[in-house]
Amino acid sequence: MDFYDNMPGLDSYVAKYMDENGCSFEDACKELGINYPDAFIKKDTEIYD
Repeated sequence: MDFYDNMPGLDSYVAKYMDENGCSFEDACKELGINYPDAFIKKDTEIYD
């Protein structure tokens, strides 16, 4: 099994940033330049397709 191709998930990256900087989820996304509704909230069609 190759571990060098594994990248951390976006949610883990944001959680680590929040922990290290003591900020909220929304603040972390804003500081990292992530549009959190698009990145984290899946539409119903994406979930059930």
